[in-house]
Amino acid sequence: MNTVWLASYPKSGNTWVRFMLYSVLYGAPKRSEDVPLKIPDIHRPMPFEKQESGPIYVKSHFELTDKHPQLTDTIKAIHIIRNPRDVMLSAIHYRILTDENPNDFPKEQFIESYLKSGGDHYWEQIGFGTWASHARSWRNTDRFPVLTLRYEDLKTDPRAQLVRMLEFLGGTCSESKINEAVVASSFDSMRALEIREKKSSKPNDLSKHLFVGTSDATRKGIFFMNKGKSNQSLNALMPGLDARFNERFQDELLEFGY
Repeated sequence: MNTVWLASYPKSGNTWVRFMLYSVLYGAPKRSEDVPLKIPDIHRPMPFEKQESGPIYVKSHFELTDKHPQLTDTIKAIHIIRNPRDVMLSAIHYRILTDENPNDFPKEQFIESYLKSGGDHYWEQIGFGTWASHARSWRNTDRFPVLTLRYEDLKTDPRAQLVRMLEFLGGTCSESKINEAVVASSFDSMRALEIREKKSSKPNDLSKHLFVGTSDATRKGIFFMNKGKSNQSLNALMPGLDARFNERFQDELLEFGY
């Protein structure tokens, strides 16, 4: 089976890219769980419809090493990268969204650990690497062709980035289908789908959705599709954090154009 990885450090836009590809290949999803039926997540086993022909697109947060699954079947990869300050903010939101006791989340402790480790220490332990090591592993590989997408470019011109993906994958689509896919995978469309699903679901059904979150978070209006912003200030979290963050990630920010 020919595998094309959709690879990213967590909270970098992987779900967005999956929605874009699904929408242009299969039409706008009616349910969030339609997406993993065609484009699975290696970290979250869910029902999957095997393709009769063509490549299979699979989400991965793993750092690219010799231990990465299915390397012998891999033909290409799309690598998504995002500003590490926005990744940290999104990671904090994700912890609050999925924690059964969000008021007890040790935000300051998480921030200090993120600065010390160069990313989420837990993610590093389970094979995702640091923010920078993950990006280097996919960006610098010569194992197979890799297309790098910047989250910020996806925000600025999603249509152009979708066209880049299709060209890289060797596919063609009509102008109308591309435009429809951009609308179907927009932040507003995905947020509206999440709200509809969570408001109409029983608490035990939330785990079936692509948009994760506890029932308590849903009741409080905290959603997976949060803000989707770029280059956000960190000082609201902790006074002086912007300066500390820039000093800690100075070399990495320069290396990756941030």
